[in-house]
Amino acid sequence: MIHPLDNALGGWRLLLALGSLATEAHHVIVYRLLGLSGGWVVPTDEPHRMLVEKPIALMEANRAAAQALLSGQDANQVTHAWLTPVTGAVQSNRTRLAQNGPAVFGAMYKPFR
Repeated sequence: MIHPLDNALGGWRLLLALGSLATEAHHVIVYRLLGLSGGWVVPTDEPHRMLVEKPIALMEANRAAAQALLSGQDANQVTHAWLTPVTGAVQSNRTRLAQNGPAVFGAMYKPFR
């Protein structure tokens, strides 16, 4: 049985997860814009990667949400199931881009490793 407090806090947990996702996504956008303008070191395949990774993450998120919905979970749980793959992709992008650091003397791209 689900505790009534879990139902009451489910909306707040969802809001916190969405706020965290928005903050992480903002960091990724800033790192990528700085990288494309020469202010941050990014991998040479970053412009291509920006376009390719989104449909993959959205398909994974939709699959997870559909699976949660078909298993009878409530709306908060379905939304969390959708957010989990998207949040994972955004967090890994932020971590990967943050470790490169600012560009020195306009060294815009980082070579492949």
